[in-house]
Amino acid sequence: MSSSVGTIGFVGTGTIAAAMIEGLALSGNEPIIVSPRNAEIAADLAARFPNVAVAADNQAVVDASDMVVLSVRPQIADEVLRPLNFRSDHHVLSLIATISLDYLHDVTAPAATVTRAVPLPPVARGQGPTAVFPPNAQVKALYDRLGTAIELGDESEFDVFSAATATMSSYFAFARTVTSWMEANGVDAAKAHAFMAQMLEGLGSASPAAPERSFAQLADEYQTRGGINEQVFRAITRDGVLPDLDAALDGVLARLRAGRGIKD
Repeated sequence: MSSSVGTIGFVGTGTIAAAMIEGLALSGNEPIIVSPRNAEIAADLAARFPNVAVAADNQAVVDASDMVVLSVRPQIADEVLRPLNFRSDHHVLSLIATISLDYLHDVTAPAATVTRAVPLPPVARGQGPTAVFPPNAQVKALYDRLGTAIELGDESEFDVFSAATATMSSYFAFARTVTSWMEANGVDAAKAHAFMAQMLEGLGSASPAAPERSFAQLADEYQTRGGINEQVFRAITRDGVLPDLDAALDGVLARLRAGRGIKD
């Protein structure tokens, strides 16, 4: 199968779609057609990148595209997608986390090829992992341009990867908690932000630099017995994990699987 995708169209132009469009526009020159639903984002992308154009409506996106990327909120997916007419030669790529492959095949018929993916905002900078299901050479090549594609052969496994992406906002909330505490103790806000941002960037590079070490090993290495790192670690974890986060992820996974009619 050729890795060329031709014209790529986006039905829905939210944060994730915009990040993907930016990454594609910076790393290639294939034509990109975007829907006008979020007019401000669509206009900005078209103004910045010569290969990005805004279509009149969602059907115009579908008609002009070889690969159709679906990036609408799950709550409105059915009302947006049902009226659209797809072709048998379309490749449909869904970024909608809670919608199953079976549903997608039904709502985009007669499109023969349907793939799911969960890209993250750093794809705008050509960084970060993207889980893909089922494996597909075109989609793998696309996301390898935007970071690293991780192909999965099972939709239940894909649900787990999708659930894991739900921690992004909490990551920044962790940083905000620390900087807010610093500010409450008299530190200038800009200095606290710069310090925390640089610290997290440095810590983030530790695992790729030492892939043979597990996260548990790194957590152990970054604390001294009786030291201040151990003090905080013991205060917020139980058996080496964050129990509240574990429970929250269980809830997200249950929601994703319920959307596919699976009860845990």
